[in-house]
Amino acid sequence: MKKVKKYFLPVTVGLLILLPLVCIGSCLISVFVPVDPIKLASSMARVDLPKGTTVLTNNDTGPGLPIPGGASDGYTFIVLQIPPEKIVEFASALEKSPLWKPLPLSPEFVGHEDRLQPSFGIEETIPITTSTGYYLFVDYQEEYNKEKGEQVYDTTKPFYERYSENFKFGLFNDKDGKLYLWRIDT
Repeated sequence: MKKVKKYFLPVTVGLLILLPLVCIGSCLISVFVPVDPIKLASSMARVDLPKGTTVLTNNDTGPGLPIPGGASDGYTFIVLQIPPEKIVEFASALEKSPLWKPLPLSPEFVGHEDRLQPSFGIEETIPITTSTGYYLFVDYQEEYNKEKGEQVYDTTKPFYERYSENFKFGLFNDKDGKLYLWRIDT
């Protein structure tokens, strides 16, 4: 028992010093080690992007602070150009995905297209009403509730009437081969 008491204080102090250093280090890594926008976009879209895909726009605030209870606010807006010879093949991959739906938007989004647009000073918009192709919508609050098996977030209201916005929206315009991805966590 004496050995346990002898080491308890140094171990506790060590952990109290180490934990903040790990959090600060992970934040600094996310700031100074850039994320490959193609890999990030592929992860966001949940599909493999064709070789030759190029980045037209990349606005990413990173993942935020990795601490429990929040502080993960941020956004990502990426616009990619799918190579012309790969547009049909990519559209076929989206058609097979259970997450991507054919345009036009489902009735739950109609009239609220402005809430699916990038914000925070991003001037570029997503051509939602003039595009043909596919769209993706993931409600992160609903996903979190499913993961926890309880109603942590009140998702009885539509996403556009909630106090915070936590969703991902993607649109692939099969006319010009542009893929738009917008993620927001407020």
